[in-house]
Amino acid sequence: MFAPKCGGCARAILENYISALNTLWHPECFVCRECFTPFINGSFFEHDGQPYCEVHYHERRGSLCSGCQKPITGRCITAMAKKFHPEHFVCAFCLKQLNKGTFKEQNDKPYCQNCFLKLFC
Repeated sequence: MFAPKCGGCARAILENYISALNTLWHPECFVCRECFTPFINGSFFEHDGQPYCEVHYHERRGSLCSGCQKPITGRCITAMAKKFHPEHFVCAFCLKQLNKGTFKEQNDKPYCQNCFLKLFC
């Protein structure tokens, strides 16, 4: 009745617990809120007061690379309403790295000028 409630399942905590994000958790309940994977080495990311693994944290924040689906933590190119690591923003045909202002878009895919002219003109 007076035991603290778990931040994950809201049941009473009677034995072991983890203290994180200003609340207490059963060890088995302190997992990514999206994929329910336990946190390796205690490393987790907070979003809206909930714990997430790195991939799901970046997915929630909209900072996953559209090319490789991995988190973007450094430089980023935003194009076609998507985000990319600079090295993953490439021509859909020849795979040459593109710069934000030097590409043509066709069917929601980026193309370098040469490939665009060969394929669509």
